[in-house]
Amino acid sequence: MQEYRTKETYGDFYENEGKPLVVILGGSRSGLPSPISEHLLDYLKQNYNVLLLAYFGVGDLPKTLESISMEYFVNAISFVKEKHKIADNQVVLIGQSKGGEAALLLSNYMESAITIACVPSCYVFQGLPVTPSNMKSPKSSWSFNNYDLPYIKFYLDKNAMKEAEKKNYCKCYEMSIENNLNKDALININNYKGKILLLSAENDNYWPSKKMSNILVKNSNNKDNINHIVLELEGHYFLNYKQSVNEIIKFLKRNATFLA
Repeated sequence: MQEYRTKETYGDFYENEGKPLVVILGGSRSGLPSPISEHLLDYLKQNYNVLLLAYFGVGDLPKTLESISMEYFVNAISFVKEKHKIADNQVVLIGQSKGGEAALLLSNYMESAITIACVPSCYVFQGLPVTPSNMKSPKSSWSFNNYDLPYIKFYLDKNAMKEAEKKNYCKCYEMSIENNLNKDALININNYKGKILLLSAENDNYWPSKKMSNILVKNSNNKDNINHIVLELEGHYFLNYKQSVNEIIKFLKRNATFLA
């Protein structure tokens, strides 16, 4: 395993010469994506080059999940692709939660063959600062060319805050969409030529991933390229749960024909 620990590329790379590349992006937990099931990681390492890519909260990366540049992802992935002679049509992106949001956004900035977005958002939301006091100066989660991407600001009334105290953040996101909707924040996947798998949760306590995945499908001009599966799961660790991991592996076996 090769460790990259620079501000340009912070990740763990598992080499499998001559194979396609899978890039895994975690959610709102800082550092490298985790937890990941051993079953999923073993399958990927046997069939792909694998890059576990961090994007905030570790090393020289940004300290908070705010204004993370799309260029960081593109350049880090391009570095690995070029070093190991991997073509665009041999790249798979897998993102979980906020990482799913990022993976879908990346369809506008780089080419890949497959995007798997687990419990994703269909919108760009306000970034996640370290302290509540920073909420007074909101930023987008993502940026491009040094400008924040259009985003939905958080709406935090007493009801949403009360739910958040019970670890139910979905109300906050639902109220944010209802009260602070920015149509420009909708993630556009119309120009993406690859296959997309959306895995959402029936009872999502973090944000309305099922509803937002349905919005993605509804607004796409390439519905035939999208497969949306709703799972009876709670929580956002879809890279670790047996049922969601099995769906990811099944999708790859069915659609990653470039392995042949």
